Amino acid sequence: MNSSCRSVTSICNDVIAVTVSSAVSKFDQVLVSDEVLVTFTSVVDTWSSLVIAFLGIVCNVLTIIVFAGLGFKDTVNITMTVIAFWDLVRVLCGAIHRCYGPLSLLSPTLGKSWQNITIPNVNSLQNIASNVAYVIGGYVALERCLCISFPFRVKSLMTPKVTWLACSALSIIVLASLFPSLFLLEIQWMKSTGQDELVAIYRYSTFYFTYGLAYMNFYKYFNLLYPFISLSVMVVSTAIIAYTLGKSSRFRKKMLKTPTTPKQGTQSTSTLTKRDVQVVKMLLLVIVSYILVLVPRVTTFMVQLFEPEFIVLRFYNNIFRLIVGVILFLDFVNSSSGLAIYYFMSSKFRSRIQWIVRNAVIGCSCSTFK
Repeated sequence: MNSSCRSVTSICNDVIAVTVSSAVSKFDQVLVSDEVLVTFTSVVDTWSSLVIAFLGIVCNVLTIIVFAGLGFKDTVNITMTVIAFWDLVRVLCGAIHRCYGPLSLLSPTLGKSWQNITIPNVNSLQNIASNVAYVIGGYVALERCLCISFPFRVKSLMTPKVTWLACSALSIIVLASLFPSLFLLEIQWMKSTGQDELVAIYRYSTFYFTYGLAYMNFYKYFNLLYPFISLSVMVVSTAIIAYTLGKSSRFRKKMLKTPTTPKQGTQSTSTLTKRDVQVVKMLLLVIVSYILVLVPRVTTFMVQLFEPEFIVLRFYNNIFRLIVGVILFLDFVNSSSGLAIYYFMSSKFRSRIQWIVRNAVIGCSCSTFK
């Protein structure tokens, strides 16, 4: 997959299938040795990521249920539901793929087959879902920045219908641009070396040889542009939001120290209510969590532009694979953290989820005593 391995996300689809045994002497051993890479892959990339992914499935399902219960009259509920949906796709794909870990305990051949079978479609879908989530995260940052910078003008335009259309349009655009990547590889069964067992391997498909060479040039740029643009929008929007919040806080303190009754029109200077501030702080945490994931991802892209050996199966294979593994693990943590952020930052969300849990416990208790 050398032609496709020009971006972190495309590398992630292929990197797990490369065994360390193939890297005896041609890969750099100073920064990261083969032994360290094997341990890291097993502990972090396989088992820890699997646990976090399963936890993320539960968290995102609960998040979607809670926001659906709260209703979609508030645009924040809409954007957070869309993000939770794509986060659910990310962790679900990650969990399905990493089931090769438990399966390998039963049969190494079965585990390897599962690993290879899920790379062409499941891993590619995870990559697509990640890019959609980044773009939606960038949209949330930009929307909130505009809402607090021009509150009266923007809030009247950003209706629930407009928000649904915007999130749907962005999701469809990213999905359509990356969807062909699902057809670049195909599965073939062959006998494993030294054993009379069939093992699944993946190889380039007919679609790849027909259209893939031309598409890969666009694919690598899409995988670079989506995270880079999203990160840029998030950083700029976060800076503006933080400045506006600080300005609003200073205004409130000044008003509290002023005993005189404010003149007509003075109250409009501070356009942020306590609820607005709390919502903005909650969304800032979500945005910052995305920034923390996107910074190492985009940085890795930039390093690849200047160091051609910083790629899989080249001199810096080991350190590259370790960094990619860390990025994927951070992706899973990011995809699973939404529930905790909403629970601690939103009283409505907290009350709703407590109501759901309480009813579930009462329902279980009633069924037990029947």
